[in-house]
Amino acid sequence: MVITIIGILISLLLPAVQAAREAARRAQCANNLKQLGIALRNYHQTYNQFPPSAIHDNFTWSQAHPTHHANVFVALLPYIEQQPLYDACDFKVNTSHMSRIGGTGQFVHEIVIPTFICPSDERPRYWDGNPLYHNTGASTKGQKRATANYGACIGNQYFWTCSFPGNLFGTGPASHADTLNPSQVSGVFSHMIYGASISEIRDGTSNTIAMGEVRPKCAWHLWDGWMHINANNWIATTAPINYPTCPGEKGYGQLPCAVLDTTSWAAQQGFKSLHPGGAQFVLCDGSVRFLNESIDYRTYQRLGDRRDGEPIGEF
Repeated sequence: MVITIIGILISLLLPAVQAAREAARRAQCANNLKQLGIALRNYHQTYNQFPPSAIHDNFTWSQAHPTHHANVFVALLPYIEQQPLYDACDFKVNTSHMSRIGGTGQFVHEIVIPTFICPSDERPRYWDGNPLYHNTGASTKGQKRATANYGACIGNQYFWTCSFPGNLFGTGPASHADTLNPSQVSGVFSHMIYGASISEIRDGTSNTIAMGEVRPKCAWHLWDGWMHINANNWIATTAPINYPTCPGEKGYGQLPCAVLDTTSWAAQQGFKSLHPGGAQFVLCDGSVRFLNESIDYRTYQRLGDRRDGEPIGEF
């Protein structure tokens, strides 16, 4: 009888305990985004623009995979109390082969950055399996690559053949933000060297997404790690929040898109989280907002666009 009563009490208390733990994790996640928002604003104060999504060496369109040095998250290291890691970066080499730290033998891209991690997300915090994505090169197989749970927003850029019902923007120019022309990039960041200035955010900093949550488990390219340009550096508002790209999870394979899996560039590069009902974002004014996954799709797309001039309303 006593055991039965204890079992009942535990069953009643467990949901409350789990909810309290998730609330604490969500608060920590929001604080991380707040810190990233502050870092972005401080970077802008120094350079009069947000950090570039990628710095390419002697870039030409004839190069299939030009050498890339750094990205948004590397640029923010000095602003999140990670100056020693930033100083260890060798900007003369590809981000896949960044310098080792002070003769320790450890690569910078192996370091898990606490500010880049949402405690609600899955572990492990790094990828050390094979095969790695081809941009990293055979010589890096077996290296640990620290992942991150936040991504820079390239806006409502259209991802190749992935057509979501209600998409406002079609294929258009620079569909996936591979462009050196800022006028063809709808978001604050791009897949190339562009980072917007506040003066270019014509829809207002309180109406424009800067960064949001992502889940490395659900996107192959996020396993490239927080330093790589093909990972957290270009996340779009084209795919709805929490669009299911994780095999085995609820809704996977039931919604329209080109390819529904973790290797599809078309679907995977969207914002998502393990917080029930939505995901958290930091806007360009530094405020952190939780957006419900049922948010009006058109409103969500426009939050990713810095300059379409359309009213957004409540969100």
